[in-house]
Amino acid sequence: MIKNRMYNEEIKQKFLDTYENEGSKNTIKYLFYNSYENEVPLDKDLYDFDLSEIRLVIFSSNPKSISVARQKSVFISQYISWAIENNLRKTTINPLQDIRGEWFEQFVDPDIKQYISLSNLHEMEQRLVNYQDIAVLRLLFEGVYGQASSEIRNLKFEDINQSSGEIRLYDDKKGERKITVSQSTLDILNKAYDQKIYQNNNGETTRQKETDLLDNEYVVRPTKRGRVIEGRVSQTVVMKRIKMISELFDMEDMTPKSITRSGMIYMAYRLLKESGKKELTKDIFEAVGDRFNLTKIHQVSSINNQEYSYHNRTVMSEFINEENIKKLYPDFH
Repeated sequence: MIKNRMYNEEIKQKFLDTYENEGSKNTIKYLFYNSYENEVPLDKDLYDFDLSEIRLVIFSSNPKSISVARQKSVFISQYISWAIENNLRKTTINPLQDIRGEWFEQFVDPDIKQYISLSNLHEMEQRLVNYQDIAVLRLLFEGVYGQASSEIRNLKFEDINQSSGEIRLYDDKKGERKITVSQSTLDILNKAYDQKIYQNNNGETTRQKETDLLDNEYVVRPTKRGRVIEGRVSQTVVMKRIKMISELFDMEDMTPKSITRSGMIYMAYRLLKESGKKELTKDIFEAVGDRFNLTKIHQVSSINNQEYSYHNRTVMSEFINEENIKKLYPDFH
């Protein structure tokens, strides 16, 4: 995809200006960046696309769920309707006007296993032989991530309050924060810190099966193999451990981000169950965004000139949605 290019940028910017919500604006922008590579070969704007051409745009954006495909379709439909109102589209027919729900199923591979449930997490943990690997998996699910996994890489044993369950985290970009984790997470972190020998490839290798771990103050540490740099573990090591786990469980689409998002989905499900609510509300999205340290959108009110901030629910709802919650937690009604 050609990044940050919009076909007929001036026209698309006028459409974007009709939105006040910065989150929606940014989501549509990226949709327009994606549609650029379809518009250029056809030499026409997205607002003039027929259904088969729109289908290619949605396919090329690689939606991971039906709800994401539907959301992209809604934004394209709104753009086409706006173009019709402004006499830009050649016809007055919106090809997406009467589309039914089953049309969106074609965009999603039913075999994609991107997100995991809490029970999936526990099953994985039981099969993994290194607490060093389990710790990375659990921390991501709990909301510990940061720029280039820096919250994981910066975590020292002294940052863990054993009595309260509070851990101090440091993100290279956003700085320090504190969160409270469960006793089972504390146990995993303690065992990861105590681990001295690492079982290569989860112990499933005929070559060198064991390697000594670097002994320092960090919870997640590299092995003493190859060129070892003193201090915190590298981002490469974290990524390699997640790749090993994804291959072990045949989940090639699993990444640190998808594990973190799995944790967000679980938290939303738990808050729904605890509150008795049937629908995802603003306060649930805000609670999840705060826990996982998501970047907030800052705006100034045109009414009282006061600044306020909020999490981008448009982006979050691409994965925190009823469809994914029901898929991962069938007891949710």
